[in-house]
Amino acid sequence: MKRIFFVLAIVLIASVAFSQEKADKNGKKDKDQTENVEKRSSIVFDKLVHDFGTMEKGGDASCVFTFKNITKKPVTLTNVKTSCGCTAADWPKEPVAKKKKGSIKVKYDSNRIGKFTKTIKVFIEGNENPIQLEIKGTIVSPNANDVKTVAPVEKKEVKKVDEADKKNEIKPQVKDAKSNEVKQVKK
Repeated sequence: MKRIFFVLAIVLIASVAFSQEKADKNGKKDKDQTENVEKRSSIVFDKLVHDFGTMEKGGDASCVFTFKNITKKPVTLTNVKTSCGCTAADWPKEPVAKKKKGSIKVKYDSNRIGKFTKTIKVFIEGNENPIQLEIKGTIVSPNANDVKTVAPVEKKEVKKVDEADKKNEIKPQVKDAKSNEVKQVKK
Protein backbone atom coordinates (compact mmCIF):
# COMPACT_ATOMS: atom_id res chain seq x y z
CA MET A 1 0.00 0.00 0.00
CA LYS A 2 2.86 2.36 0.84
CA ARG A 3 4.43 1.60 -2.54
CA ILE A 4 1.27 2.63 -4.39
CA PHE A 5 1.16 5.99 -2.59
CA PHE A 6 4.87 6.49 -3.22
CA VAL A 7 4.49 5.79 -6.95
CA LEU A 8 1.44 8.08 -7.18
CA ALA A 9 3.34 10.86 -5.41
CA ILE A 10 6.26 10.57 -7.85
CA VAL A 11 3.90 10.59 -10.85
CA LEU A 12 2.13 13.66 -9.48
CA ILE A 13 5.38 15.53 -8.87
CA ALA A 14 6.68 14.61 -12.32
CA SER A 15 3.48 15.75 -14.04
CA VAL A 16 3.63 19.11 -12.26
CA ALA A 17 7.31 19.55 -13.10
CA PHE A 18 6.86 18.75 -16.80
CA SER A 19 3.72 20.85 -17.21
CA GLN A 20 5.61 24.08 -16.53
CA GLU A 21 5.70 26.77 -19.23
CA LYS A 22 8.11 25.89 -22.02
CA ALA A 23 10.24 28.45 -23.80
CA ASP A 24 11.61 28.04 -27.33
CA LYS A 25 15.30 28.32 -28.25
CA ASN A 26 15.29 32.14 -28.07
CA GLY A 27 13.63 32.15 -24.62
CA LYS A 28 10.34 33.51 -26.00
CA LYS A 29 6.97 32.26 -24.80
CA ASP A 30 4.63 30.21 -26.88
CA LYS A 31 2.72 32.27 -29.49
CA ASP A 32 -0.66 31.19 -28.07
CA GLN A 33 0.29 32.34 -24.61
CA THR A 34 1.46 35.74 -25.88
CA GLU A 35 -1.90 36.24 -27.62
CA ASN A 36 -3.71 35.38 -24.37
CA VAL A 37 -1.71 38.01 -22.47
CA GLU A 38 -2.53 40.57 -25.17
CA LYS A 39 -6.24 39.74 -24.96
CA ARG A 40 -6.27 40.08 -21.18
CA SER A 41 -4.74 43.52 -21.31
CA SER A 42 -6.34 44.86 -24.49
CA ILE A 43 -7.97 47.70 -22.56
CA VAL A 44 -6.77 49.60 -19.51
CA PHE A 45 -9.13 51.46 -17.16
CA ASP A 46 -8.22 54.73 -15.49
CA LYS A 47 -9.66 53.29 -12.24
CA LEU A 48 -11.22 50.00 -11.19
CA VAL A 49 -13.05 51.26 -8.07
CA HIS A 50 -15.25 54.33 -7.60
CA ASP A 51 -16.08 55.35 -4.02
CA PHE A 52 -19.09 57.65 -3.73
CA GLY A 53 -18.36 58.23 -0.06
CA THR A 54 -21.39 59.28 1.98
CA MET A 55 -24.32 60.80 0.12
CA GLU A 56 -27.97 61.59 0.78
CA LYS A 57 -30.82 59.32 -0.29
CA GLY A 58 -31.98 60.19 -3.82
CA GLY A 59 -28.67 61.89 -4.73
CA ASP A 60 -26.83 61.44 -8.03
CA ALA A 61 -25.00 58.12 -7.70
CA SER A 62 -23.56 57.90 -11.21
CA CYS A 63 -19.97 57.68 -12.37
CA VAL A 64 -17.92 56.98 -15.49
CA PHE A 65 -15.18 54.39 -15.93
CA THR A 66 -12.90 55.44 -18.80
CA PHE A 67 -10.73 52.90 -20.62
CA LYS A 68 -8.20 52.95 -23.44
CA ASN A 69 -7.65 50.37 -26.17
CA ILE A 70 -3.91 49.62 -25.97
CA THR A 71 -3.79 47.17 -28.88
CA LYS A 72 -3.17 47.70 -32.58
CA LYS A 73 -6.67 46.56 -33.54
CA PRO A 74 -10.24 47.52 -32.57
CA VAL A 75 -11.64 46.02 -29.36
CA THR A 76 -15.31 45.17 -28.85
CA LEU A 77 -17.02 44.94 -25.48
CA THR A 78 -19.40 41.98 -25.76
CA ASN A 79 -21.27 42.53 -22.49
CA VAL A 80 -21.27 44.49 -19.24
CA LYS A 81 -23.05 42.80 -16.32
CA THR A 82 -23.92 44.43 -13.00
CA SER A 83 -24.19 42.46 -9.76
CA CYS A 84 -27.84 43.41 -9.17
CA GLY A 85 -30.81 45.28 -10.60
CA CYS A 86 -30.09 48.35 -8.48
CA THR A 87 -27.10 49.16 -10.71
CA ALA A 88 -27.29 49.98 -14.43
CA ALA A 89 -24.46 50.27 -16.96
CA ASP A 90 -24.33 51.99 -20.35
CA TRP A 91 -21.41 50.87 -22.54
CA PRO A 92 -20.26 51.32 -26.16
CA LYS A 93 -21.71 48.66 -28.47
CA GLU A 94 -19.44 49.58 -31.41
CA PRO A 95 -15.73 48.57 -31.51
CA VAL A 96 -13.26 50.95 -29.89
CA ALA A 97 -10.50 51.80 -32.40
CA LYS A 98 -6.82 51.23 -31.62
CA LYS A 99 -5.30 53.71 -29.16
CA LYS A 100 -8.75 55.33 -28.61
CA LYS A 101 -10.73 55.77 -25.40
CA GLY A 102 -14.17 54.53 -24.45
CA SER A 103 -16.31 54.84 -21.35
CA ILE A 104 -18.80 52.88 -19.29
CA LYS A 105 -21.43 54.91 -17.45
CA VAL A 106 -22.69 53.34 -14.21
CA LYS A 107 -25.68 54.47 -12.15
CA TYR A 108 -26.69 53.16 -8.73
CA ASP A 109 -30.23 53.48 -7.30
CA SER A 110 -29.56 55.84 -4.38
CA ASN A 111 -33.03 55.42 -2.88
CA ARG A 112 -31.71 52.55 -0.75
CA ILE A 113 -30.29 53.60 2.62
CA GLY A 114 -27.12 51.94 3.93
CA LYS A 115 -23.68 50.85 2.78
CA PHE A 116 -23.30 49.28 -0.64
CA THR A 117 -20.63 47.60 -2.74
CA LYS A 118 -21.57 46.53 -6.27
CA THR A 119 -19.53 44.94 -9.05
CA ILE A 120 -19.60 45.46 -12.79
CA LYS A 121 -18.07 42.79 -15.03
CA VAL A 122 -16.77 43.90 -18.44
CA PHE A 123 -16.55 41.17 -21.09
CA ILE A 124 -14.23 41.70 -24.07
CA GLU A 125 -14.48 39.85 -27.38
CA GLY A 126 -11.98 36.98 -27.49
CA ASN A 127 -11.37 36.97 -23.73
CA GLU A 128 -13.25 34.64 -21.40
CA ASN A 129 -12.08 36.43 -18.23
CA PRO A 130 -14.02 39.64 -17.55
CA ILE A 131 -12.51 42.76 -16.00
CA GLN A 132 -14.21 43.59 -12.71
CA LEU A 133 -15.09 47.15 -11.73
CA GLU A 134 -16.53 48.18 -8.37
CA ILE A 135 -18.66 50.98 -6.94
CA LYS A 136 -19.19 51.56 -3.24
CA GLY A 137 -20.48 54.11 -0.77
CA THR A 138 -23.01 54.85 1.93
CA ILE A 139 -26.48 56.31 1.43
CA VAL A 140 -27.94 58.20 4.41
CA SER A 141 -31.35 59.69 5.09
CA PRO A 142 -31.63 63.38 4.16
CA ASN A 143 -32.47 64.17 7.80
CA ALA A 144 -29.57 62.15 9.22
CA ASN A 145 -27.55 65.29 9.96
CA ASP A 146 -30.44 67.07 11.68
CA VAL A 147 -30.04 66.34 15.36
CA LYS A 148 -32.93 67.70 17.34
CA THR A 149 -32.33 68.50 20.97
CA VAL A 150 -35.29 68.17 23.24
CA ALA A 151 -35.47 70.32 26.36
CA PRO A 152 -35.32 68.15 29.47
CA VAL A 153 -38.64 67.60 31.14
CA GLU A 154 -38.82 69.05 34.63
CA LYS A 155 -39.24 66.24 37.11
CA LYS A 156 -41.34 66.79 40.16
CA GLU A 157 -41.56 64.56 43.15
CA VAL A 158 -44.98 63.93 44.55
CA LYS A 159 -45.24 63.24 48.24
CA LYS A 160 -47.38 60.23 48.94
CA VAL A 161 -50.53 60.84 50.87
CA ASP A 162 -51.48 58.09 53.23
CA GLU A 163 -54.91 57.48 54.73
CA ALA A 164 -54.13 59.39 57.92
CA ASP A 165 -53.30 62.50 55.92
CA LYS A 166 -56.56 62.22 53.97
CA LYS A 167 -58.54 62.20 57.18
CA ASN A 168 -56.75 65.27 58.39
CA GLU A 169 -57.36 66.78 54.99
CA ILE A 170 -53.77 67.58 54.35
CA LYS A 171 -53.33 68.70 50.82
CA PRO A 172 -50.77 66.83 48.66
CA GLN A 173 -47.46 68.54 48.27
CA VAL A 174 -45.09 68.73 45.34
CA LYS A 175 -41.37 69.26 45.53
CA ASP A 176 -40.01 71.55 42.82
CA ALA A 177 -36.96 69.95 41.19
CA LYS A 178 -35.18 73.24 40.53
CA SER A 179 -35.61 75.04 43.82
CA ASN A 180 -36.17 72.04 46.10
CA GLU A 181 -39.15 73.88 47.62
CA VAL A 182 -42.21 72.03 48.74
CA LYS A 183 -45.46 73.47 47.42
CA GLN A 184 -49.04 72.52 47.99
CA VAL A 185 -51.10 71.41 45.05
CA LYS A 186 -54.37 73.28 44.47
CA LYS A 187 -57.47 71.28 43.78
